[in-house]
Amino acid sequence: MSFDASVQLRCDAAESFDRLNTAFRQEFGHDIAVTDSYRSYAQQLVCRATKGFWCAQPGTSNHGGGVAVDLSSGIDSFGSATHRWMVEHAGDYGWVHPDWARAGGGKPEPWHWEYVG
Repeated sequence: MSFDASVQLRCDAAESFDRLNTAFRQEFGHDIAVTDSYRSYAQQLVCRATKGFWCAQPGTSNHGGGVAVDLSSGIDSFGSATHRWMVEHAGDYGWVHPDWARAGGGKPEPWHWEYVG
């Protein structure tokens, strides 16, 4: 990722997220803070052991495929200006907030976004 070398994603997802971040920065004056991206299988095991329900069964996580991110920058709060902006614009760049992660979904996670291309 051009704005944060610690973020790891599949190449097409990374390119798209860079473009999304550029638009976000133009709107809000700062980059999107990514708290989690690619997780190795070993990291998925640790996540499941420490966070339980909040982490997918190891081997099934979209983080393991390099196509999921967890975000802060206010995006991690339903109804915030940055979360509303993401809901409105992320799809233009191939990113979605899955139904299960939306408010009222099976596991509400405002911070979790996935690349669908």
